Amino acid sequence: MSKHSLSGRSSNLYAAVFGGTGQVSDGWPAITNWVSTFDDMFESNKEIMGSSCAQWSVADTTESEMADVKTAISKIAGESGVDARFILAIIMQESNGCVRVPTTDNGVVNPGLMQSHNGKGSCNINGAVQNPCPASEIEQMIRDGTMGTADGDGLQQLIAANGGSSDAASYYKAARCYNSGSIASNGNLGAGIATHCYASDIANRLLGWSAGTSSCNANTIASLTGSTWTGSSSSGSSGSSSSSSTTSSATGVTTILPEPAAPTATSTSTTATVPTATVVAVTQTPQAQPITAAPSATASTSGAEIYPYAVSPCQEYYTVVDGDYCQKVETQFGITAAQLQAWNTGLDGACSNLWKGYQYCVKA
Repeated sequence: MSKHSLSGRSSNLYAAVFGGTGQVSDGWPAITNWVSTFDDMFESNKEIMGSSCAQWSVADTTESEMADVKTAISKIAGESGVDARFILAIIMQESNGCVRVPTTDNGVVNPGLMQSHNGKGSCNINGAVQNPCPASEIEQMIRDGTMGTADGDGLQQLIAANGGSSDAASYYKAARCYNSGSIASNGNLGAGIATHCYASDIANRLLGWSAGTSSCNANTIASLTGSTWTGSSSSGSSGSSSSSSTTSSATGVTTILPEPAAPTATSTSTTATVPTATVVAVTQTPQAQPITAAPSATASTSGAEIYPYAVSPCQEYYTVVDGDYCQKVETQFGITAAQLQAWNTGLDGACSNLWKGYQYCVKA
């Protein structure tokens, strides 16, 4: 696994944990605070795009395919009225820009770059991989996710249903609905089902976050009612705060990212300090992995630090190593994704913040 960093941006900065209803009055970023241009935001995500497919043993997205992704986003943004930066943020959350991301099916078929609702576009269906991924297929993936399908709304419909494109809160609410299908009855974007940190992650992507650890704790985000984000920019790009990347609806591994400095995330009700860790960045559920013998795990393996959000008491731990991702760990220990996340409460619904070198609870 190669290590990489992004030039021109602080690639490990998750600007703040955003809790509450998505309103600017709750401390969420206004549209004017987002990365100043789509070109800047796309450039800062290219390195992740170009290395994110290896987790599924398929060819990484090429420069030519990235150019097709950029062209398609710009085209469909113009047709739909959805901000191109928001489309890109959802793509990176859902697939880290891997054009050959597998199609998932957990009751609903989710194909392509945006893991759309039973969309037509994909360059990897049931192991049938297209390389290169045609520009027409890339455009279809982005069209499905942005403009919707016969079976489900896209970003365009969700933004309109939540107040329209002139209101920043509409985007954050749309992101929550895109992930989970609904917003909790109390309006809190960290509550309800699916990936609790999804809307906060999207807000950070729009501020420039593209690689590194998320400071959002899926176990506490629903209790937050706002953010102490100051609105300052540290990316060197006007109107943006830098950050990094994760994903959305399941498990996988892109690449081992550089060790981030330990960020501190605060909210109106909670202050959380995230310890220094190398992150195993994740995106969607990979294809089934070969079953191998489970690595040794004891009540506490020696040497490695125990994951700070592991439940106590825990009967067995496993230390995350290079090449690990959630589904692999679950298969090796014969546990479910729900169990892994219940026993390690800092994991978000996407399992996008797995830390290399920490002991995770695998039996409780």
